[in-house]
Amino acid sequence: MSPSPLSELAIEGQYYTGQNSRRQSAVLCSGDGVVELKTDIEQRILTWQDLTISPRVGNTPRYLHLPDDGVFETTDNDGVDQLSRQSSGSVFSRLVHRLERNLGLILIAAVVTVAVAGLTLTYGVPLASKTIAYSLPDKVAQTVGETALQSLDDTWFEPSTLSQPRKQALLEHFAPYLGTAGGQELAVEFRDAPLLGANALALPNGTLVFTDDLIALAEQDDELVAILAHEIGHIEHRHGMQGMVQSSLLFWLMVMMTGDLSAFSDPTLALPAFLMSLSYSRDMEQQADDYALETLLSHDLDPMLFANIMARLTEEDLTEEETDESTFLLEVMLSSHPISRERIEQFRNASEAWLGTRD
Repeated sequence: MSPSPLSELAIEGQYYTGQNSRRQSAVLCSGDGVVELKTDIEQRILTWQDLTISPRVGNTPRYLHLPDDGVFETTDNDGVDQLSRQSSGSVFSRLVHRLERNLGLILIAAVVTVAVAGLTLTYGVPLASKTIAYSLPDKVAQTVGETALQSLDDTWFEPSTLSQPRKQALLEHFAPYLGTAGGQELAVEFRDAPLLGANALALPNGTLVFTDDLIALAEQDDELVAILAHEIGHIEHRHGMQGMVQSSLLFWLMVMMTGDLSAFSDPTLALPAFLMSLSYSRDMEQQADDYALETLLSHDLDPMLFANIMARLTEEDLTEEETDESTFLLEVMLSSHPISRERIEQFRNASEAWLGTRD
């Protein structure tokens, strides 16, 4: 088989008809505004519009797709580039190829990619999560909260060991502080959670969960009111929904980068993703602390109540015996109110100011 005598360009390769897997040696010739495909058994005349030329990636084979599912494959990249320059998409193809071969531009692109990824994770995802969380209907938060509580009850939570009179007394003590927050009706639940220890959780549907260990840690019920106000602050600012949306976005980005789409259908990832969303950021904790402080002051309660129980929680964490890997992971995922010296100091200072107004 020889190139057309009238051709300006001849590219040798393999031709697949699209009707079967058999390949044929072929020559692709161009000239006089047309493209000619020649094999040992046929000859076809094509126009530029009939061809779809794959972009050049290094020196890998190129593919020219024909309208009837036929494919012409060749390793003559220079020939295909010359052919591309005669077609309407030549400028873009040449630009892409030049970018692929320029080491400096590749390094710049890598740095820009890392920078954009970092900014996206640090600022873009949290901002998008907040916007989405506030735009979602309240019914979504209700469903998420109910599902989360059911999942926790099926896994790590156990029925509370508190007596019914003790539960009722706490609910009556909490009643003046309950109502609605963040578009949700507030309700308090008690659970025993040996792996979680002394803790409280705010679910997106307005459910506030207190563990038996936290109840036992409190020296007076008003300390639990301080914790209650803090958790209500999380619901008021929709931190649970923000965390859930953020973890979902990060999960989606991870799947898109790795290409493992099967992870979307794995139900075992749903609960850990939600639990991770309960680990609030420093800004979220500050917002919840501010809400708690405002609540305590508005009810004429000493802010030291919050500082005292938080300090006690800190001491408990420091004296806690070494735990196994699964317990540690659970504590990390459910560390919904990480304690810091600055947070405790804020309430101590507020207590001094509060006491000064009462003198």
